Amino acid sequence: MSRKTWIGIGALAAGLLATATSAGAFGRHGGMPGMLGVEMLEHRIERMDLPADVRAKAFAIVDASRGEERATREQIRAAHEQLREMVKAGAPDAKALDKQIEEVGALRTQQHKQFLHALIRIGALLPTDQRAQWFEPPHPGGRWHGGK
Repeated sequence: MSRKTWIGIGALAAGLLATATSAGAFGRHGGMPGMLGVEMLEHRIERMDLPADVRAKAFAIVDASRGEERATREQIRAAHEQLREMVKAGAPDAKALDKQIEEVGALRTQQHKQFLHALIRIGALLPTDQRAQWFEPPHPGGRWHGGK
């Protein structure tokens, strides 16, 4: 290949890496920036005035969710690393790159579902008057995470 082609490939790879990074494709610690987790649910439970039995059941849901959340977070981290390596290698195959990006997206969707399932299961335990408080987004502007 000519020098001009290699420069073009390098520029494309750098652009893909910059775009993926700025879009949060690599996340932090294998998760999405600002991503919700069972740790946040645990803090919310601690702040609520709950009967002891409801509190114990809510914490049991959080504890049961930890292993699944950790496994998914590790899968996301590994998928990000594979994506990084593909881009760093220069001239990645576009179809393989697309497939890897879709894998990261699917894992993030799975992670979000896991969080929502725990949130809903805990909410179902709460008395009616506290259920609305539980489902209220914790951040200003009706957001569930710190992002915009």
